[in-house]
Amino acid sequence: MKDLDQLIESAVSSKKQKKGISLDLNMLLEMVSEVISEEKGDNLKAAIEAVEGEGYEHEVKGNTIKILDDNRQDAFDKMQDILGRMGFEHNPLMGGSLGRLQKLDRTDGNVYVLFKPKSRTRAATAGMDYEEKLAAAAKELGLEASTAGAGHGSDLTLTGDKEEVKVEVKTTLSADFGQFTAQYDPASGTWETRKTKQFLKNAEIFQPLFDDYLVDYLNQNCKLPVGDPRLQVSKRDMIYGIRPSLTTGELKRELDNEWFDGKSDYKVAFDFDRIDNYYADKGDEYIQVGNKGLYALTPEAAEKLGVPLFSESGLGSYMRFRIKPHAGRNGRMSFTAAVKLFGKLKPSNLSLNNPEDIQKIKNIL
Repeated sequence: MKDLDQLIESAVSSKKQKKGISLDLNMLLEMVSEVISEEKGDNLKAAIEAVEGEGYEHEVKGNTIKILDDNRQDAFDKMQDILGRMGFEHNPLMGGSLGRLQKLDRTDGNVYVLFKPKSRTRAATAGMDYEEKLAAAAKELGLEASTAGAGHGSDLTLTGDKEEVKVEVKTTLSADFGQFTAQYDPASGTWETRKTKQFLKNAEIFQPLFDDYLVDYLNQNCKLPVGDPRLQVSKRDMIYGIRPSLTTGELKRELDNEWFDGKSDYKVAFDFDRIDNYYADKGDEYIQVGNKGLYALTPEAAEKLGVPLFSESGLGSYMRFRIKPHAGRNGRMSFTAAVKLFGKLKPSNLSLNNPEDIQKIKNIL
């Protein structure tokens, strides 16, 4: 190991290479601490082995490990469990939206673990790619096809010699059909939906569900400790979440006990026809669900192409409201409502994934 003089000289010369940076005592001590940690490295080596053991792609810079995974929350949850047994703790105040895992140990080295996306691929982008793929396949077989992309309107429109059909396109139909957040107005003591861009895209289905199934329960049972510094407050003085702090998890437990009678959420069932009708009211006649195939949204559409009704596909639905953690026990949290599906979606007899089925549809159109 280098002696202290050499460490200081190494740290200072490294910083001097970056022009315009002045060193104060705190910065110097931090730099020396980092270099000492790198020199000792036992904790760093053990953490790297743990990360590699789970097969995660990662980068190492100094005593910081950056895990690269598009499903950051799952990676965080798994590594928090593994590294927690090695003495790592979650710091929700540093390291980005998920915080960071850290082990502070002057003897065997400080180590920090961050979680970053591997790519910039988003679900919306994947959806648009799928729409374009279906449109291209239809064009190859002689149909006119257009997509909405990020705009409004039906995801996919197919036009034949006699008529056209409008299709909602989903890459998959996961248990989470969609979600939105709520916020609390301390002036009136009431809840309302938070008008984010994502909410506004689906307001026609989300707002009625909130009004019919959630708002009365929230207003009667879910009060917040107004003035608590851990609460996130907007410029309009609306409370829309909980800040990262060392006691955020404690506040969540307290609220869970008060709001949900010791449980972690509130669930209420609603008729699946409301989802089915939402798309039909938009003007869509069909919905294509990944590898499950094509379903009709109206009886007339079912008769036209001979495909099953989406409303009779074997699915049920309910709303779930909870205080949702976004970065571990003490990280940022939101008041989130999710539209959940249950049951097994029965495969359709036609699918836009199959050229033979597209040809059958062309013959009808």
